[in-house]
Amino acid sequence: MLRLKKPRRERDVGEIHEDARHLALEAAGLVPSPVVDVMRRGIVLETGERAWREVRVELRHLVAGKWCAAMPATGLVTDRRVLLRTSAGNCLSLWWGTLVRFEPSMSRGYVVFDYGDGVPRLLSGAQVPVVAVAGVMALYGVPGLAEHPALEPLRANS
Repeated sequence: MLRLKKPRRERDVGEIHEDARHLALEAAGLVPSPVVDVMRRGIVLETGERAWREVRVELRHLVAGKWCAAMPATGLVTDRRVLLRTSAGNCLSLWWGTLVRFEPSMSRGYVVFDYGDGVPRLLSGAQVPVVAVAGVMALYGVPGLAEHPALEPLRANS
């Protein structure tokens, strides 16, 4: 007998923004973080690396001045990187510490990672606010969570 999986309920924007706000509090050390079971996902983190959230996103690369087609991916957001597993099975780490440009745009639903190699990466999707919070925390610290203009939509709705 064929068993169908129950369709996963998509989270609404309000829930995602609330999760991103909560992540900001966790990253600032103001509330405890939930445990993300990376071993169940078959992932090994670096010593001291903290897993914060699992997100569903779409990955694009800039090629010859145009963004390539979106590739669905599951990302593990940590305090050091976003570790992606694409629908094709490839793994890719987008490290916070080696970025030369980070462009979060929650209003447009994307975050750009630029490593200065001529191939910027763009993550898009409903869970981008979580990635934006993690990136701002990693790059600008706690003051960035309160001051970075890209996070204004989260502050405006709190």
